Amino acid sequence: MQLHDPIFLFTTAFVALFPVVNPIGDGFIINGFLKDLDEKQRKTASQKILMNCLLIGIGSLVAGQFILQIFGLAIPAIQVGGGFLICKTGLETLSGDFILSNKDNQKEIKQITMEELEQKLFYPLSFPISVGGGTISVIFTLMASSTIKGSFLHTGINYLIIALAFIVMLSILYVFLMQGTVLMKKLGKSGSLIINKLVAFITFCIGIQILVKGISQIFHINVL
Repeated sequence: MQLHDPIFLFTTAFVALFPVVNPIGDGFIINGFLKDLDEKQRKTASQKILMNCLLIGIGSLVAGQFILQIFGLAIPAIQVGGGFLICKTGLETLSGDFILSNKDNQKEIKQITMEELEQKLFYPLSFPISVGGGTISVIFTLMASSTIKGSFLHTGINYLIIALAFIVMLSILYVFLMQGTVLMKKLGKSGSLIINKLVAFITFCIGIQILVKGISQIFHINVL
């Protein structure tokens, strides 16, 4: 992938990252965790999630080659591990029970959610829901294909273009997180539940696809 076509590199990175980051679907899932927060708390939580995602994504891009070499990891192994985590997250969301019996239970669950939210901002909200193993494997793949041997400057510029595509993706996610309350009100409880379950199922399927793709590359078989 050459430096002289940065628009093609940006478009390729954006298209490759969109299904694994899934900013629209992830926005609906994360809004399920943030629904009891006021505007200030939602903004703080959203900013922390975006910062975590940015550190994971940019860190993977900058230190990708070093991480792969020092731990002896291959991209298919990252895909298998990331796919498994994404499947687990989607399955947990699908099987989650949000039905409450009375007001006392509502207050109790809300209080627990508020207390545990800080611990959930990184796992599972930032990783692996927003940025998981699938995203990291795509970043590693883009990084490898955009590296120009013997030209540190050109490689660095290519990496900046990939980082820009990733930042745009996170910006879309941030918009959906900040507008979550409005969207949830328009959809209503039933609509929100249906979309959350649908997105969770799609997330589960994406995890399966990433997992199978990794396995197929390990065993050199053409499955997908």
